[in-house]
Amino acid sequence: MILYANVDDLALIIKEVLPKNLFEKVSSYNYENIKNKKRHVSHEDWQETLHKDNYKVKTMEQVKTINSVAEYDNQKYQYVDKIFKDVLDIIMNCKWLPFQKNSMLTLSYYEYDKYAGINWHDDTSHTLNYSLYIHDEWNKNWGGETLIDTGRGLPLCASPVSNSLLVIKNNVPHKVCAVTGSKKRKVLQLRGIFYS
Repeated sequence: MILYANVDDLALIIKEVLPKNLFEKVSSYNYENIKNKKRHVSHEDWQETLHKDNYKVKTMEQVKTINSVAEYDNQKYQYVDKIFKDVLDIIMNCKWLPFQKNSMLTLSYYEYDKYAGINWHDDTSHTLNYSLYIHDEWNKNWGGETLIDTGRGLPLCASPVSNSLLVIKNNVPHKVCAVTGSKKRKVLQLRGIFYS
């Protein structure tokens, strides 16, 4: 693991997060085979402002979500496959990330097709939000960047580099730019709530 960037203490970028063999397993995993249909959510189930603006312009296409492929809640795990527990364990033991045993963490899978993105928002109900990019390759011309509002006029732009982790604190506005290439942007999205 390599700490690549600390942005104004609002966000971290960590590269080479997963060992190669685990990265290959989660990258090639057949997420469509997860049987529980309650886990499958479309973007239309999301808050409308995440994919439409005030003029009802649709800004998001086909973000497929599979909720809760793994969960950690107060020292208890639930997961659909052990590889996702292994991902949680690596993130919980990362020396640059805070962790408390009485935390709650939820790991979900997001898949962005061409033209998919998410409008400006913050994740106020979560202490930290983690995006682990699990596509096997990504070219910077394919879009899908995350913009982070630093409060200084121009946002920070974080590219979705394979096997890197973008960590954003709550109440920090951010946006996922539309994917412009034909490859899917694949993310294990982790949301953490730390209890006092």
